[in-house]
Amino acid sequence: MKSHLIIAATVTGLAFALGETQLRAADDTEKFVTRDEFQKLRQENDLLKKELESWREFKSQFEQWKQQQAGRAAAGAQAAPTETSQGMAAQVAAPGDAKELARSTFPGSTKFLLTGYGAAGFTALRNNDAAFNAQFNPMLLWKITDRLLFEGELEMELEGTETSTALEVANLSYVMNDYVTFQAGKFLNPMNSFVERFHMAWVNRLPDKPLAVYDGLLPETYVGAQLRGGLPLGPTKFNYSGFIANAPQLITSVGPDDDLASLGTMEFNNFDNPGGHVAVGGHVGFQPLPELEVGYGVHWSGLSDSSEHALMQSVDLNYVHDMESLKGMMRLNAQWVWSDLGRGTYDDNGTPVGFRNHRNGGYAQIAYRPTHASWEFLKHVEGVFRYDLFNQAETPVGYDQNRYTVGLNYWLTPKTVFKTAYQFDHKTAGEPDESGVLVQFTSGF
Repeated sequence: MKSHLIIAATVTGLAFALGETQLRAADDTEKFVTRDEFQKLRQENDLLKKELESWREFKSQFEQWKQQQAGRAAAGAQAAPTETSQGMAAQVAAPGDAKELARSTFPGSTKFLLTGYGAAGFTALRNNDAAFNAQFNPMLLWKITDRLLFEGELEMELEGTETSTALEVANLSYVMNDYVTFQAGKFLNPMNSFVERFHMAWVNRLPDKPLAVYDGLLPETYVGAQLRGGLPLGPTKFNYSGFIANAPQLITSVGPDDDLASLGTMEFNNFDNPGGHVAVGGHVGFQPLPELEVGYGVHWSGLSDSSEHALMQSVDLNYVHDMESLKGMMRLNAQWVWSDLGRGTYDDNGTPVGFRNHRNGGYAQIAYRPTHASWEFLKHVEGVFRYDLFNQAETPVGYDQNRYTVGLNYWLTPKTVFKTAYQFDHKTAGEPDESGVLVQFTSGF
């Protein structure tokens, strides 16, 4: 009863104070309230409503606790302190904490964002069937508190006669301080600069992705945990990431219906992690200038179902600068990757095959957009050139590959672009090339 009286008295006092304020305003202005005074009264009224709602929430929780206590007494049980009773007792003793609890449980107190991108494209490459394609990647971002964040991404694209769906990203992050963030779940590979920063269709400047770094020598994602952050070093900046995750699985044998070229490659989507191996590694980046970053990444792991070990290394360079002398935006991106799995003996449908399992490759790309041009149309045009290559002739793949790609983009909005490109492809060992046209229309949202 005391709690009811206290609440009733508080509400009555708040209502009286509001009424007195309104009467005083009416007396002082001779029955005329100015717009500023009306807005002030309205704000005071909103605050009173929020305060009353907090007390109602607290009262509801208090009544539930009283009913639980009455139920225990009726059953003849001892009112031993439980987590619930102790929590309610603490709230009764500290009503300010109860009000904060009530506020934090209001609908809309957390922030949720649906973002992502979609793309439609067309490819007509030599020795391949010309085809249209489409993909949709929704991303869910949930800010639970100022320090606790969740990120999820799905990828849906057309493959053959079906639509494939994959969970690209699903991780929870905790911001420990300004320099350290803890992250766990499925996250983008921090040592793969292209995947972590540029793989999104509207960010990538060309309709396709470079050799070796994407669907190549490095994992696109890991399932595990990492620490990452950044530190200022005078006028420069240093960023870092260190991870531990499931190890990739080495393909050591192929059957009569399998592709021999897959022998000695790694299956990175190793979610069950047979063998219990782990991968450790990370990435460090240094920014001597705000527009320039150079980085180095490393991965070391055992290989599931194998006695071999994997050592993968990557170096990257990213430069973005709005150059007044060139009247436009210049972008330069490059990455080189090495994969060393030692020299092993593999099983080709019952036949032993031994080879030195070393591969490497990467890309260099430059893009220019005349954002300061006097002609409005020209401001939205962007030219792109990329050179990429993949060296693996000593493996069962049997050939090296290099490509030159020239592209021209037109930006409709800052996140919507129409891309066209022509690709010159060359393979060694007499393998047929795949030169041709690529087109893509993509938008981020």
